[in-house]
Amino acid sequence: MKVILLILLAFGAVVALATWISNKFSGKNKEAEQEEEDKIEIPTDCCGAHEVCEFEEMLKNPEEIVYYEDEELDRFRGIAADAYTDEQIDEFREVLYTLKDDEIRMWLLSIERRQLQLPQILRQEAMLLFAEVSQ
Repeated sequence: MKVILLILLAFGAVVALATWISNKFSGKNKEAEQEEEDKIEIPTDCCGAHEVCEFEEMLKNPEEIVYYEDEELDRFRGIAADAYTDEQIDEFREVLYTLKDDEIRMWLLSIERRQLQLPQILRQEAMLLFAEVSQ
């Protein structure tokens, strides 16, 4: 009987020690996770649909221009939508088709704010892509 009691006490001590060690080390991980969460600033008025919030925030600040690794397109400022060469259209097309689905809308706004006219044929393609994404 004493042996069984000693075994139960030893087992209880091992479980208590394992629980204490687990809590101690997982507490450090929780602190690190909490610090990472604190670094992420989510606007208090954000609804959780970040794409919508980012777009609305961009609309509120008409001076803000977001680039999509397409700074080289700025050299086309002042060219009419129907005056681009095939090579120039291909430069725009390359950027358009490398965008993520949720970036198309903001890229079109960026193009407009940079006073660039999207080649006519790409305007149609961009609107089709945007319509597909919106569905």
